Amino acid sequence: MSNDNNKNNSCKKIILNGLLNKNPILVSGMVIAPVIVLANNFNDAVMLVISFSLITFFTLLVSSFVPKSIVYTIRIILYTLIGALVYVPAVILLKYFMPDGVEALGIFFPLFITNSFIVTRSESMFFRETKGKMLLDIVFCIIGYDAAVLIFAVVREILASGTIGGRMTGMPAFFRVFERPFGGFILLGLFAALFRSILLLVKRVRQK
Repeated sequence: MSNDNNKNNSCKKIILNGLLNKNPILVSGMVIAPVIVLANNFNDAVMLVISFSLITFFTLLVSSFVPKSIVYTIRIILYTLIGALVYVPAVILLKYFMPDGVEALGIFFPLFITNSFIVTRSESMFFRETKGKMLLDIVFCIIGYDAAVLIFAVVREILASGTIGGRMTGMPAFFRVFERPFGGFILLGLFAALFRSILLLVKRVRQK
């Protein structure tokens, strides 16, 4: 019974860490460059998270089978090569269904091959877990990242152009500065600060 409880608590912790407590973008600040540059509207953000999710999940899944007996530096190179192999069918698939979206991603699409999930977290966290926990961890880290990007993009689009997905919202005023990378950087910083403040507040309330 205690083993089942420990397993449930462990799974719950993994899920909460991926979604909230260690959110990849709002807490850990991972893979933020494409968000700052590209996620200035909901449609582009959808393309961004689909691309990121496909490449990251399948690259980490295949890379987890690389033997740990191989030298660390070589393993990282192999992860990148696996990412490149995953990229090819991913770009073909996405170009078939969303050709304009792939063009909008530009150089950031192939750069997902070397994102910090694959290069850094694979060795420091994911591959130290059992296969089941690793898959759960990867899935919820990706979901946490994707959710944060989509919410951020919606707020950014409303503030920058008064639209959601290109549809007018009736906003009386908007600020074009948030369409620019430096405006996105500032807004993302405010998002992260607010998110961390809420987490800290919830933690304090629970401790009382």
